[in-house]
Amino acid sequence: MLKNSFLINILAVLLFFITANANAHITNNTNATLNILANSKYDLSIHVDILHIVKDKLAFQEGDAELIEHLSSFSLIETKRLLDSIRQSIQQHSFIFFDENKYAIPALSGLSVAEFKQLLTHLNFQSLPLTLVGDIPINTQKVAISFAPELGNVILTVAKPYKNLVETHSRSQDIYINNTHKPNETNDMVISQFDTFTEFLYQGYVHIVPKGLDHILFVLALFLLARKTSTLLWQISVFTLAHTITLALGIFDIINIPSSFVEPLIALSIAYVAIENIFQQKLTRARLPIIFAFGLLHGLGFASVLLELGLQPQQFITSLIAFNIGVEIGQLSVILVAFSLLCWFYKKDWYQRRIVMPMSIVIALIGVYWFIERAL
Repeated sequence: MLKNSFLINILAVLLFFITANANAHITNNTNATLNILANSKYDLSIHVDILHIVKDKLAFQEGDAELIEHLSSFSLIETKRLLDSIRQSIQQHSFIFFDENKYAIPALSGLSVAEFKQLLTHLNFQSLPLTLVGDIPINTQKVAISFAPELGNVILTVAKPYKNLVETHSRSQDIYINNTHKPNETNDMVISQFDTFTEFLYQGYVHIVPKGLDHILFVLALFLLARKTSTLLWQISVFTLAHTITLALGIFDIINIPSSFVEPLIALSIAYVAIENIFQQKLTRARLPIIFAFGLLHGLGFASVLLELGLQPQQFITSLIAFNIGVEIGQLSVILVAFSLLCWFYKKDWYQRRIVMPMSIVIALIGVYWFIERAL
């Protein structure tokens, strides 16, 4: 009885994460563009993921389709009030810094009722622009921006051009706007190696835990059939080597495969490994080349995420190493949790039948579902 109860609890936890993360491997970064203009002016555009902001504001618990249906019933006045409150909140909690002096941003324009109503009929287009134009104080050397918390992490593209990640509740790095000012090693413009390392180490980790449910399930599928530590280490080592190769090739633009092709195959790799667990009692050497091939696919997925975060050319190597280490720590975290829950049952006669098979069936079904969803 206790054995069955334990299995039910494990599956319940797994299903909770499945339902809570139905769209795994999707980054939720907001995109913004800052243009430094002539005559001491600048403009800023923010592409707002409006549906998710509305969902948070209304504390709406159901899916996007239900939310769209709910919003479609709003009157024009109700819709305008909702959009105005979102625009005002973003404006009140976003700031621009000129030479360390903090200023409120100018009035934002956008989020019109007509745009929003049109958006509700296009499920694949979920961002709307907010724009502003402002003045740069005379003799300003540098500018930075902090964004309202509801925007989450923001990928800020600057006219230089380069990108940097602006994390929630933080401000961007300083952006020098006077060409006569040449940053050196002590300037704030050049992020220290340590800061870059810790930032991308964190981003690599959270890409696995909690954001990377597809990678979590793949690692769990590898773990389930490996009852020996050496066997598990071989699988993880091969997978790590493979995704490190394509992660590096991807960020240096040596390999560039569209995510629309990569993501369905990643889902298929999850299903394949899980299905193999169902029909095999123990691992064979033939699995290692397959894991290596799947690792190459996952590395391309990691590369697309890393590029979206924004990389300064002089920090490519540091960012790559830190992000990869973060990914490995995330994978090890998943393995340690799984090991702590299941190690007591490795030697039981029913381990394969009551633990490996049911969990592998669930993982396989999720992989197949994601494959169909991403391929369509």
